Amino acid sequence: MTPIYLQRGALHSALGTDLHAASAALQAGQLPVPSSFLLHELQQPRPYLAVVNSNGESRQQRCDRLLGETLGGQTGKLDDCLLIIASTSLDIDDLEQLIAAEGGFRPDHSTPLDLLAKNLRQRWGFADAFTLNTACTSAANGLLYGARMLAAGLYERVLVLAFETPSAIAQQGFGALDLTSPSGAYRPFHPERDGLILGEAYAATLLARVPGEAPLAKLLGGFSACDTSNLTTTREDGSHIDWVMREALRSAGVDAEQIGLVKLHGTATGANDRAESNGVRLLFGDTLPPLCVLKPWLGHTLGACGLSETLLLVENLTSLPGVGYAAEALLPLSAQPTSIAANSLLLANFFGFGGNNASLILQRCTGAQA
Repeated sequence: MTPIYLQRGALHSALGTDLHAASAALQAGQLPVPSSFLLHELQQPRPYLAVVNSNGESRQQRCDRLLGETLGGQTGKLDDCLLIIASTSLDIDDLEQLIAAEGGFRPDHSTPLDLLAKNLRQRWGFADAFTLNTACTSAANGLLYGARMLAAGLYERVLVLAFETPSAIAQQGFGALDLTSPSGAYRPFHPERDGLILGEAYAATLLARVPGEAPLAKLLGGFSACDTSNLTTTREDGSHIDWVMREALRSAGVDAEQIGLVKLHGTATGANDRAESNGVRLLFGDTLPPLCVLKPWLGHTLGACGLSETLLLVENLTSLPGVGYAAEALLPLSAQPTSIAANSLLLANFFGFGGNNASLILQRCTGAQA
């Protein structure tokens, strides 16, 4: 695969108002304070990690601000730039607000899923725009599709915008599946893990074939595939995950022994953690590289996690957080902050609902600004 550069990045999350603030909080070990929502059927609260200091911004205002930050404030013409929007919520939150305001759903409430992309394209002047919704791999697939478009010479730049907004459908749906944590302790790979904590996030990056002034990282390779053996999940023996990681390595032209860190998907749900544990051990055997998890600090940002976690990862290689339960974990996580060389090869995993699995091979650019 032709290496593609992440030129700039922006992140609004529960961990901070921007990528710099989120990185500072992560390195200080500051877990965000959750709000909560009520599971209707059980009448029980569940934690939720909302974006801090939203100041009443609409989704459109948030997206506009994020695009401005990512483009550096001086956009110029964008007729050489493709916009890819990756999300599982898309316009669902708008629809839910409309239904609440009008007392019920009507067929004419439905809108095309690409309406947001169309509006952003027209207002900002992008060459074209489309949306991706492949569950937890949406943003990771956005990066891979963008890289392919650039390598083919179809565009000079690609802006990937990923977001996950609070949605009753997501909250109640994950709750009905008994996948949300009653305890509020987000513990991926803990033997007694009790589920995930959903999180809100907005993230964006600008991709290009040339490095530019101060790029964040290089996307060296990646692979995505859907495990059709099950309607909702992937094989718990880890075989499909192992294959996806191997294909990602092959696309980057590197071996497993060259990987300096694995960013685990780590949802803290039973089947997903077992499948990833088995897949990682199939790939690396008994000699595993350093491992890290990021969802306890961001929440599970669903369709945005492929970018929100990627940005947070490449900005914090000198101090990635450890977990207090490392001695009990299914995989050898670290109890102490982990520091790896800035030029290390990174394997970032995103394994989604419906068995859609993706892995990325990344490398932080030497001299990139933290």
